[in-house]
Amino acid sequence: GRRSRRRTAMCADAGWPTLIAASEESLFDHGGVSACTGIDLALAIAVLVDGAALDNETIRNALRRGSELVAENEHQSALDLHEQHAEIASKLQLIHQSQYSIRIEGYDIALTLVPTEIGDRDGEAYCVVMTKPPETVCFFRGLATDKGAFEWILFDSHPREYLFEDGVQRLSSALVGFPTTQALANHLMSILPPLEGEGDEAMMIDLLYNAAEFVGFARSSEA
Repeated sequence: GRRSRRRTAMCADAGWPTLIAASEESLFDHGGVSACTGIDLALAIAVLVDGAALDNETIRNALRRGSELVAENEHQSALDLHEQHAEIASKLQLIHQSQYSIRIEGYDIALTLVPTEIGDRDGEAYCVVMTKPPETVCFFRGLATDKGAFEWILFDSHPREYLFEDGVQRLSSALVGFPTTQALANHLMSILPPLEGEGDEAMMIDLLYNAAEFVGFARSSEA
């Protein structure tokens, strides 16, 4: 349909994503819908601190370990988990916190401003955990891969559809490289679009569902 053709054209213009690694398991195989933030932080520790490979085994381990960090059916923020768990706090340094309206600023502006605010960090890799209620995903910058160089590498523990150059794939959980900020922004808009409303309802929706929190982490000097 027209929407599919428009999405394909947007991907072609911004750059096609590349599958780096995927698992047949998702967060739903490891405790339910509320573990995504813990899983993202577990993967960040594995990749940034432990030097784990970007492969399906690392994803599976993060799904298991991250689900253990979060109480069932209790969605917690990245900041809360960082404060509550000594292991996370000792391995990951908090380097950024911001909030943007996905309806007003959009993902493209947010993903442009966040790395600008974080700065170069002498080329050190870091991750940004993004929560757009009720879901959390994370992005890495500065990681080397055997699939090439990417502006962003997305990790998503939820089952999603991805539009690659050779067609659509549905993946349970995956690490996907995006060559440009706009390419990642386009994907996020397709899976986590802003919700619309009118009057007072619109203000409440903006507050509860369209305000995305971006929390940055790097390897701690203590790790």
